[in-house]
This record gives sequence, structure tokens and C-alpha cells, in this order.
Amino acid sequence: MDSGRADNNWADGQTSPDVIYKVGIYGWRKRCLYLFILLLMVLIIINMSLTIWILRVMDFSLDGMGKLRIVPDGIRVEGDSEFINGIYASKIQSRHNSALYIESARNVTIHARDGSGDVTNRLFIGDKKVESYCNLFEVKNNDGEKLFSVDNSKTVINTDELRIAGEGGSIFSGSVQTPKVRAEAASSLRVESPTRDVKVHAPRGVEIKSTLGDITVNTRGKVNIQSKDNAIHLDSKNIALKNLKVSTPVGSGTQYPGVYQLCVCDNNGRLFLAAPNANCYATADVCS
Repeated sequence: MDSGRADNNWADGQTSPDVIYKVGIYGWRKRCLYLFILLLMVLIIINMSLTIWILRVMDFSLDGMGKLRIVPDGIRVEGDSEFINGIYASKIQSRHNSALYIESARNVTIHARDGSGDVTNRLFIGDKKVESYCNLFEVKNNDGEKLFSVDNSKTVINTDELRIAGEGGSIFSGSVQTPKVRAEAASSLRVESPTRDVKVHAPRGVEIKSTLGDITVNTRGKVNIQSKDNAIHLDSKNIALKNLKVSTPVGSGTQYPGVYQLCVCDNNGRLFLAAPNANCYATADVCS
């Protein structure tokens, strides 16, 4: 009996046996299948080996990858990090007792956006310049006290003392409001307006004092000292008025209205006017 075919040469009355078929892959097909399975196993082993090698080299773990660690409040990077494009974060800080360095080959730009995504503040650090674009710029100390602030209308300095150490001093195009202006020790203080006036105003009083040197007021025009509500005090051992015009009348001269002689009280130094042709007699209310 040939394989795969039934034999019909059996005697009458005898039962034919079951037909037998061979099932499987034989010959070159079987060899190709084994070769394909072997190649697949080799690829799987190589893939697993490369995966394990990458995991070991990149230091993958449940906490992160390499120097990049995933912590409950964010991501922690140990060592130096380089970002190819922009970085977006709500907070960037260094580790405890470590400095934070931000370095760029060209410039560093920091943007702050509002809820709509529009840029509201920008800090630009470029080549030899630092620029800040904002509506209000403030500098505070560790206690939260404001030391310096700038907006579109004014500049406020809240320190106890502002020191200008330049040899050329400081130039102000507008007014300056301060309770005190003084020079360094062993240095002179000079307030000057080359082409305009110098005005000093105070709601209560103006005091000009020099403990060791002189006080000099030079002007091409007039020097006006005015006190609307009280008095003007000149406290010195010697008060000299130089280069005054001297009147030299011929004979008895001519009397003009509005001309008086200047007198001074001996007890308090108060100045008052008297008639031009009389002695300096003062009433009780003048020198009291």
C-alpha cells in the first residue's frame, strides 16, 4: 500500500484498514522553519541584551534616569544640564547649600505669562546689558521691605542713605525730594544749576549747616530767601555783607521815601528798620 492512498485489492468480505496520512512539514520547508526560529531567537537575545545595556548605561530606575530623578514635588537634576530648546517651569532652585548657575552662549531671556498666555514681564540678559520689561520693578530685602521701585511715573528709593560715589556727582533733570543732602567726610558739597535756578523748598524748615567749612552761594542773578510764616535765622559770630553800594550824599543829601537804616537787637540778633535820620530805638515787641 502506498502512503496516502487506500488499497482496494482486499478479498471480498474483508474489512479495509483505516487510511493513514502523514501530517507535517518535511524537507526544505522544515529546515527553513527551524532556521527562521533560530534567527528569531538570536534577534530576541540581541534585543534583550541591548535593552539591558541601555538600561544600565542610562541608569534607568524607578526613581528616574541617570542624574534625572523624579521626586514628589517635581524633577531633580544632579550635576550640569543642557537644554536644547526652551524650558517651562513654575520654579527652579538649587540644592541646599549649592549655587544655581544659568549660562547661555548668547543670551538668557526669562518670560512671565498671564492666564491667557500673554507675556507680562520679560528679563533679558545679553551682551554687556541687562534689560527688564515690566510695569513695576521692585527691589526688596530679606524682610520683604521695599528698597527700590520704578514705574512709569516715578522712582522711589527707600533706603536710609543713598550714596553717589562718582567724581562727577549726579545730574537730575527734574526735582529731587529728600530729607537730607550731605557730602562725605572731608569733602565739599556742591549744588549747581549751570543755566537755570536752584530752588530749595520744605514744608517746615530748611537748615543749611557746615560744621568745619564755609557756605558759599554764588549766582549771576538774585538770591531770594523767604519765610512766609516765621523767621529767617543767621547764626554766626560774624555776618559780613560785602560789596554793598555806598551812598555818598553831598551836604545833607536828599531824603527819599522808603529808605531806612538797618538796626539789630543786642539780645536776640533780630534785625529791624529805623528812620534814616534817627537813632536805633526799638519798641518792646521788636527785641523781646
